[in-house]
Amino acid sequence: MMHASYPLVISNAMTTTTEKKPITVDLFSQTSYFLECKKDDTILAKGTCFFIKREDKFYLITNWHNATGQNPLDKTYLGQYAINPNKFVVKVFKNQQAMEWTDLEVMLVDSNNNKLWLEHPVYAEKVDVIAIEVNIPSDKLVLDIERFIEPFNEDTNVEIKDDVFVLGFPFGLKAGGNLPIWKRASIASEPVLNIDDLPKIYVDTATRPGMSGSPVIYKEKRPVIITDTNPNFATKVSRHFMKFIGIYSGRIGSNDELSAQLGIVWKSEAIEEIIKG
Repeated sequence: MMHASYPLVISNAMTTTTEKKPITVDLFSQTSYFLECKKDDTILAKGTCFFIKREDKFYLITNWHNATGQNPLDKTYLGQYAINPNKFVVKVFKNQQAMEWTDLEVMLVDSNNNKLWLEHPVYAEKVDVIAIEVNIPSDKLVLDIERFIEPFNEDTNVEIKDDVFVLGFPFGLKAGGNLPIWKRASIASEPVLNIDDLPKIYVDTATRPGMSGSPVIYKEKRPVIITDTNPNFATKVSRHFMKFIGIYSGRIGSNDELSAQLGIVWKSEAIEEIIKG
């Protein structure tokens, strides 16, 4: 596994090859990745993914429908190809102090066509989320979604009507380089409750194809900055309320632009259950 240091990334600054001065990029923008779903060399669909780190292992997190090309409810194919992908190609950073990208290839099946991803141990594809353990080569850089959660956020909770952000690539659009678009969404269902007896909530936002697999985060400035200086440890500073909410997977009324624009977000605890299960 990779154990390198990334001073420019973590310090909220990344440089380009054409500029002498570092540019500021939001830390969470560096944790959402452009995803191509491919069958060999054919691109079947485009989406979004991110990474979770548990016990020094990296897991790629995205939707079940990105890994299969199928609707998890009725197993119909979603795109123009009635084919299952056999790999993901993810645009990740090079392991250097610059905003440059390279391809990370992640196989979805083995040589016997057995799936390599993990599904929910109870609900399987009914929870439209998968996790794949990934070995990160030394020449590539992956930043997990929880890396930049500031201290003193252990008890941060969200409520209905709170604004969150969906970080992804609508219609494959990018916010410069391979950085994601931030789409604001408001929590539209009570986050402490489940929808359809599944670990999901609704958000109110006009999301679009290509955002499937996007991380959903809560980030709000604190009215007062919290600082804890300990002579034996590094100074802890928290400027924001932060929380990793979960993963976006689609919207209700996607076939009718006049329908309610409600997005589906699977709760972060569903991801934990998949990895542990």
